Amino acid sequence: MKLSTTTAMYRDRPEGRAVIPIMDSVKRLHKVGYEDVDFNFCLMNQYDLELTGPGWQDWVKEMKEVLARLNMTASQAHTPFYNVLDPSSVKDVEHTEEMVRRSIMAAGELGVKATVIHGGTHFFDNDYKKMVRDNVEYLKPHVELAARYGMNIAVENLFDKMDPVLGYRRPRFLARVEEVLEVVDTLRQTYDNVGVCWDFGHANEMGWNQPQALKMIGDRLIALHVQDNYGVKDDHLLPYHGTIQWEPVMKTLKDIGYEGVFAYETHKATMRVPEQVLDALLAYSLELGKYLISLYDGSS
Repeated sequence: MKLSTTTAMYRDRPEGRAVIPIMDSVKRLHKVGYEDVDFNFCLMNQYDLELTGPGWQDWVKEMKEVLARLNMTASQAHTPFYNVLDPSSVKDVEHTEEMVRRSIMAAGELGVKATVIHGGTHFFDNDYKKMVRDNVEYLKPHVELAARYGMNIAVENLFDKMDPVLGYRRPRFLARVEEVLEVVDTLRQTYDNVGVCWDFGHANEMGWNQPQALKMIGDRLIALHVQDNYGVKDDHLLPYHGTIQWEPVMKTLKDIGYEGVFAYETHKATMRVPEQVLDALLAYSLELGKYLISLYDGSS
């Protein structure tokens, strides 16, 4: 199994968000020793970034050349996200959807194997079948677009979010493994390029038995978001910096025959670290990832 990391590792900095362009981030990660990246396109609908302008396809071409020159690969990507069943949840749904489409096309051109996408929730609506149906209908055109590039779409498990006004967590669709599997299995009746992205941090917030969940997913698992937390917030920390038990996780990944990359989504681990020691932290993350993969390789 190959180690990968998000291009957002340099994104959240003390001086602001998205201050380091993706291309520069890739070059810096290469210097640290990473050989594979996960293109994080999540902020494309909020800022004037790589995919937002008329020259975005030129950027994709140049990025592809940079990857080739550095002998790097890109195995995963992540689209911009919002509550796709509630258009009012985002400032400009038409622009956001265009960024979702561009991120899928860019990922396909860059050789990505699996692009991660979020589903949505009808809050305060108990119609489960409607929730499944509307998520499937939303995802269909994105799955079809990815198929043109020979790329998979990975539906991510979410978590119930705390409502600051109500003072409790609001149930969110796709926070439970059965919900993710129902959407994915419904799509797989028509498409062969759909699977699951398992986010360990999201699952930890929900208090799930992660090895059991991974066994339920089985060969549908095509992408990972490797991150840790203390079960309270979506902290996006490095493994062992939270409460997740990683040894049984690695054994289970081997047991179910997971063949994708071990991809960090740990951008908050670096967001307050001074520039002078930032690359040292990334070098540590590289060694930590190698150790975890050694547990996978050593599992019988």
